[in-house]
Amino acid sequence: MQTITLEPLRWQDDPCRITVVANDSRPEVYYQVVNARHLEKICCGRPVEELPRILPILAPAHHLTAALALDRLFQIEPPELAQNMRTALLQAQYCSAHLRRIFFLMTSCQDPFADFHSIAPGISRPLISKRVLENIMHHAALAQEAENILGGRHDHPLTATAGGVSRYLKEGHYQRLTDICGVLVPYAQELADFMRREILSDGGMLAAWATIDIPALAGLYLAQADQPILTGPNGDGSQQLDAPQLGDIIALQQEAWTYQPFAYLKEKGWKGVEESKGLFQVGPLARFNAGQAAATPLAEAERQRMLECVGKPPVHKLTAAFGALAVELIQAAEILQNLSTPEMLTGPVLRSIPKNQTGSAWAALEAPQGMTWHHYRVDDDGIVQSVAVIDSRAANNALKCLLAKQVVGAALEQKKDPAAIKASIAVALLPF
Repeated sequence: MQTITLEPLRWQDDPCRITVVANDSRPEVYYQVVNARHLEKICCGRPVEELPRILPILAPAHHLTAALALDRLFQIEPPELAQNMRTALLQAQYCSAHLRRIFFLMTSCQDPFADFHSIAPGISRPLISKRVLENIMHHAALAQEAENILGGRHDHPLTATAGGVSRYLKEGHYQRLTDICGVLVPYAQELADFMRREILSDGGMLAAWATIDIPALAGLYLAQADQPILTGPNGDGSQQLDAPQLGDIIALQQEAWTYQPFAYLKEKGWKGVEESKGLFQVGPLARFNAGQAAATPLAEAERQRMLECVGKPPVHKLTAAFGALAVELIQAAEILQNLSTPEMLTGPVLRSIPKNQTGSAWAALEAPQGMTWHHYRVDDDGIVQSVAVIDSRAANNALKCLLAKQVVGAALEQKKDPAAIKASIAVALLPF
């Protein structure tokens, strides 16, 4: 028996590794998250108003989900200015997150700085030119600047609070947001067109991945946070779920070999990663496979073109997962542009002052990585007694395990070395 450990894996939000235990039969493959985050221990005993500042350690969008939960906890409706600012911040997070993932994809098979080095005789030039990569990172930096303007910080936002937001924008920020959006929208269209031609099409950069079919891994798709829809892998059997009751519908299973629990449907039961029938996934591919029209005209036009490129939903191809990023990038840039005007981001009131308090509250949000669901329970003084969080980490954990196993199995049959196996796994897990 031989054990191979592949670490670190690039581009994953959590520190993780792949452990391959090879024996005479098929190898056992484990996707392992190697850091523990005990949210209950971090949050319990603190004033509930602190959660929007604490929970972004998971991802920036948890800041907004926590603020939504506080709105319900204190039974208040944020003013229009606050709602617009929160929505604009979320769209800036979409732009920044998706641009980074597209950049990681395009540099997965090459040195991103290769064009800065002299090309020796016999060495082929990079697959993607330096100009394309520089443009992606330039616009990712612009999206990150928009996050800083709207959220105070891009990686750990500060703005949203119970009942609204904590501050107005500075005078020069309105024009800067307008300028950023004027650049992001046309570039998002340009990048989507480039991806369809050079990355996703037959003969493109992902041509070798066109054979990676994930119907057995896809399970169920969960999307649309406000009114969650659970869709079967064949596009049938759609089921409307009750967002406040997701905590009663979904359970988390903790296994000894990873710190990250597995989310599954309680009614289906847990029978292990490979045998469980209640596994599901969230994120861009789940939203794409929901088959809903995009929220903006340019994004809907791109969605139609992407359907011709990758196929009609439900699509269980890795190429479709990357194509969904391009559609959502355009949609986010359009919505951000519509909101980034002085008329939408100014008003007489920043927040509604909390007066009442319930004992518990929930919130759901479609974050860039996938649906996020929070539930808090507090005592009469507003001190947190319990916290429950379901997000893309738990929802896609089983998918990552099974997808890693499939990629490793194919790579071992092709007698690839460990470095090549690790690179293949990194690309396969990137959009999830």
